[in-house]
Formats: sequence, C-alpha cells, structure tokens
Amino acid sequence: MSSFRERVNAHLPIVLQFIGTASLVVIALTAICGSQSLKKMVESHDIKSTTNIHLDHMNN
Repeated sequence: MSSFRERVNAHLPIVLQFIGTASLVVIALTAICGSQSLKKMVESHDIKSTTNIHLDHMNN
C-alpha cells in the first residue's frame, strides 16, 4: 500500500493541470462577459448627442 505522500505526488500533476485549465476557462468567460457589458454600455449612449457635441464645437 502506498503512503499518502506518494498518492498526492502521483495525482498532483493532474490536479494542477485541471486548476490551470479551469482558470483559463474562467478568464475566457470573464472576457466574454466584459465585452458584452462594454457593448451594451456603448449602445446605451445616444449617438446623436455625441454628434451634436462635435457640431457645437465646430460652430464655436
């Protein structure tokens, strides 16, 4: 029968690989959610108001 340390050492690379893969998935999901939030924020702003600001600036 193997000791606890031997069993941990045998499974450690697998566990670390899983943690690394899971963290990459979390980072990817965060990037996707962040880009969607930015897209919604940009769409919520009125484009006409930014055009009027530029026109007012040019007229002064």
